[in-house]
Order: sequence, then structure tokens, then C-alpha cells
Amino acid sequence: MFKKLFSQVMSYWLWVMSVLLSLLITHNSSLITPVYAAEEFATSYEVVYDITEDGITTVTEKITLINLTSQYYANQFKLTIGATEVFDVKASDDAGVMEVNTKKEETSTSIEVKFNQQVAGLGKQLPWTLQFKSKDFAEKVGKVWEVRAPKISSSTNLESYNLTIAVPQSFGEPTLITPNPKSQTSSTGRLFLTFTEDQITQSGVSANFGTIQLFDFDLTYHLENDNLVPILTNIALPPDTAFQDVIFQRIEPKPINVSVDEDGNYLAWYRLTRGQKLDIQVVGSAKLYSSSKVKNPILSDDLKRKYTRADKYWERDNPQIISLLTQILGDTPPATTSEKAKLIFRYVVNSLKYDQSRLTDDIERYGAVTALNNPTSAVCMEFTDLFIALSRAAGIPARELNGFAYSANPALRPLSLTKDILHSWPEYFDERVGWVMVDPTWENTTGGVDYFSKLDLNHFVFVTKGLSSIQPIPAGSYKYSGQDSRDVKVVLSDKDFLGKAQINVEVEAANPLLSGFGGKIKVKITNLGNALFSSTPFSLSSSQISIQSHQSSTTGPIPAFGTAEFEYNVKTKSLFDSFDDNLVALVGGQKFENPISVRPFILFQRVPLIIFSSLIALMVVLYLTILLVFTLRKRHLWIFRPK
Repeated sequence: MFKKLFSQVMSYWLWVMSVLLSLLITHNSSLITPVYAAEEFATSYEVVYDITEDGITTVTEKITLINLTSQYYANQFKLTIGATEVFDVKASDDAGVMEVNTKKEETSTSIEVKFNQQVAGLGKQLPWTLQFKSKDFAEKVGKVWEVRAPKISSSTNLESYNLTIAVPQSFGEPTLITPNPKSQTSSTGRLFLTFTEDQITQSGVSANFGTIQLFDFDLTYHLENDNLVPILTNIALPPDTAFQDVIFQRIEPKPINVSVDEDGNYLAWYRLTRGQKLDIQVVGSAKLYSSSKVKNPILSDDLKRKYTRADKYWERDNPQIISLLTQILGDTPPATTSEKAKLIFRYVVNSLKYDQSRLTDDIERYGAVTALNNPTSAVCMEFTDLFIALSRAAGIPARELNGFAYSANPALRPLSLTKDILHSWPEYFDERVGWVMVDPTWENTTGGVDYFSKLDLNHFVFVTKGLSSIQPIPAGSYKYSGQDSRDVKVVLSDKDFLGKAQINVEVEAANPLLSGFGGKIKVKITNLGNALFSSTPFSLSSSQISIQSHQSSTTGPIPAFGTAEFEYNVKTKSLFDSFDDNLVALVGGQKFENPISVRPFILFQRVPLIIFSSLIALMVVLYLTILLVFTLRKRHLWIFRPK
């Protein structure tokens, strides 16, 4: 009786375990992570991403499920796709069509497949096929086709995983493929890229077809002076960087000047009277490059110190940050900057979780340490701040970028710096290649698409924050008191452009110049073009006038609508020099001449001549008066002299 009862209990227990086990067989295609209990089952995959010219991807996964035990069986399969635009889902095996149920999540789609037959018995194999379509793996963005495939996670249950991506040859030659494919072949008008398991367990696949991206922008800024006195203030314009060129068609009203700060930001300056409000419109275009324009990157020791120091949201000296960095880098830290940055990047991606619920009109910024203590409540600012703080603690120069990031699917690639307008991402400096932009937020939200090895052509920089974690603020963040303004208009463009700087040189000096006396000459170099005038050698000379300056002999970069001023001390050899000469300014191979006259102070200047003549006349009058008085006095004494 007892043996029979025990046998029934054991049979019931085995049945319960088999049911639970069937519910645990999961395949996650956002990370493509198979999860099994006690390694009871193994899988192998042959996956094809077949992309059409309209960007729709047909994903075909030929899966073989292998039972490694004689005690348990599987009757269903569950997977999560790192995409939200999933349709035409179907599955089948040798017995026919399988039952499929799908459920759309915030950033993914879950699929449940019920098998037509149980996978029961040691060594039992079930080959079956899953197929679905999605618009999230290939996208035409302006002049660029972008193809993405999520990474898979390494598992002892994964016997093999082979991936083939097929794209139309009409996309053009690929300009970037990460990682390098095992093979690349062409046939019947299509390009085939193949990858193996060991390649895509480290990162997903990223392939770009196109070298540049073009944007047109129309930005509105709102300034207000609440002070009782006039103020001089500025707005930050989109700058040129190592990966982008910018031109400006119009800035209204025109600024007093446009300067460049140490971070490379363009600051347009305005003077506001008491209580004044001012709306400023900036219209232009941007060209983004897949590779850096800077061939020999150099970062001065002074900037290295500044880009590795602590700041309000980058608490690199905090004990929690220092302790965490030791864990990340290990006992034997990597030798290269890139390897260190990659370990930090992976930690940030895997440790923080994006929180859509924080996307409100007034998002509070946590900073690096608070992000560590609240890892499930992060937006792009926290991903960026934590990466920068850890990088700076490791001695790696790092800074923050704010701007517009084109996203066709905000659920997968969210914009959260100013709710749904702007994005934030970091960059670090590598001595070999210069500044490197990365995006830990989007790698997290896309389920492992590689945003470390190479960034896409969708990240348009508005401002760079390196010297400060707060300033300057980007377009879209300027508003009047109590008024939220959304004045960022950025659209993809097919029209290429060639930026052109056009300089004008003005010489301000007294004319004529007084000989023998020291004077000053001011030279103003104004950029009247639509693009940056790069730093170039500059000199001022004359054939006969002595010119001295304590300023640099280069102009420095001058943005469109900007002016650079230089002041010189001048002097002639003697008080009596009189000649005509030319002041010659050489700027970047261009020659500007300004005629100037030199005249003696006394003989050839009207006011000095009048003063001198008046003095002479006064002296003559005084002499004659004294002579007359003396003469009259002498006659008076002669007349009344005693006889």
C-alpha cells in the first residue's frame, strides 16, 4: 500500500516538474538568451535575416531542441524579440503548423509556441521553424541604411548559433560592419553576411550602408533678463565636431559675437536690457560623418586634467565609484584605454535599467552615485553620468554630449534629456583615435545592439559638456519663466552642402598716425560666411612702422557670425617722420591692405599747429608789451631827471 502510494506521489511529482520545466524553456531574442532548468535541454540555431528594399526583415529561425534527460519533456517554447513592430508570426514542424501566441511589451514582443509533439526521451530531438517579420531591424535614415541584429548571450545549453544577414545590393557598399563577418558574398543581387556564435555573443551586429547623414535644423531660443540691470548672455549653437560639420543660413537677430569655448561649443552673445525678452531663430544644416575628420588627435595636458576631474553629477572621487571601478577593471586592468572604456561601458549597460515612467516634462537628474543606488530607474542622463564618472575615475578623459538623435522607434531608442526632444550620450578620449562617441542607453534599450564599437549617423550634437556637467544648455532647453518651449525642428535632408567661410578684416587706427608717439591699432577679423573659419596663422606688418603684439600669431577658430579682435602697439622712429605707408594683414594666405599716413606732431597737425602758433603769438605779445613798458619807463625817468 505504502509503495503504491509512494509511486503515485513520485509520478505526480515528475508530471508537475515536467510541466514547470516546459514553462521554463525560454528563448530571448532581445538578447537571444535560452534559459533551461538544470541544463535539461540544449538548442542549436540557424538564423537568417532576409531584408527587402523597403526595409522589412523576414527572420527565419531553424531551431533544434534536444532533450538531455529521460525524465522530463517539453511541450512549449517561449521567446522574447527585441522589437515592437513584429507581425506575420508563424511556426511549424514536421507535423504541421504550431499554435503561436504573441504579446507586445514596452520594448519587446513575447512569442509562445506550443509544440505539436512532446520532446520526451533522452536524446530526443525536435527540429522546428519559427518565422516572423519586423520593421525594427533595418531602417532607411536619410542617406543611410542601418541594419541591426541583437546579440545572443553565451550559454552551455547553446550548442550552435549561426546567423546570416541578406541585404539588397541596391543599399550600396557597406561602410561599417561590426563585428567583421566570417564571410561576405554576393549573389543574385543580394549581399550575404555570415556570423558565428562566438562573434555575436560579445555584441550584436551593426551594419551601415552610407558614409554621411544630412540634417536641416530650425531652432528657437528664448532669453529673458529678470535683473534690474542690463546683462550680457549667450546661447549655445550646434558646433562643428570631429564627426560633424555645421553651416548657418540665418541667425536672427544677429549676435554681438559668436565665440568658441574650451569644449568647442559655439556661444552666440546678446545684450539684454532690464526686463527684456528676446526670441532668437537659428536656421542651418548639419553633415554627420561615420569616421572622425581629425587625423592626428591631440588633447593637451591641461584639458586631460579638466576632463578627468570630479563635478556635480560626475562624482569620480566618491568611495562607491572608486570601489566599483576596482571590481570592473579587476586585479589586472586592461592595458589600453579602449579596453578599459569597454568594460566600463558594458557594466553601465548591464547594471542600469531604463525607466519609461520618468519621462515627464521636468525630469530630475540623479547623477552617477544616485544612479548606482537606483539602478532600475535610469534614463539617458544616468547612463551617461555613470559612464563619465567611472571613466574619469579610471583616468580616461570623458565628457557629455547633448543633442538630437534621430529615432524612428522611441520605445527602442528613447529620447529623454528633455522628455521626447533631446538625447544625452557620452564620449571618451582614446590617444590612438581621438574622441569616441558611445551610447550605453540605446545599447540597453535595444537589447544589445552594439553602440560601443561604432556609433550610428543619427547622433547630432548640440552642445558638449566637459568643463561643466551643467553648462552650456542645448537648444530646446531655453524657455521663459513658467513656459515650456519645444522649439527644436530637425529633419533629414537629401541636399548636400559645402560650407564656406568668408572673412573680412578691418583695421581701426588713427589716421594720420602721429610720428614719434606710441599708438594702438585694433584689427577685427569677421567671418561673414556660413561655416567655421579654422584657426590659421595671422600677421600684421608695415614697411616703416614698428608693430608689436603680445597676442597669439593665429586667429583661433572663428564661427559663422563671429569676430576675433587683435590689438597692436605701433611707433615711428622720430618726432619728425612724415610718410605714407600700408598696414598689411595676412590671414590664411589672404592679403588685406590698409593705407595709413604718418605725420609729425607739431608741423603738420592742425590742432597742435594752432596751439603752437598761439603760444608763439602770445610770446611775441608778451615780449612787445614788456619792451614797450621798459621803453616808456626809460623815457619817464629821462624827462624828470634833475638838471
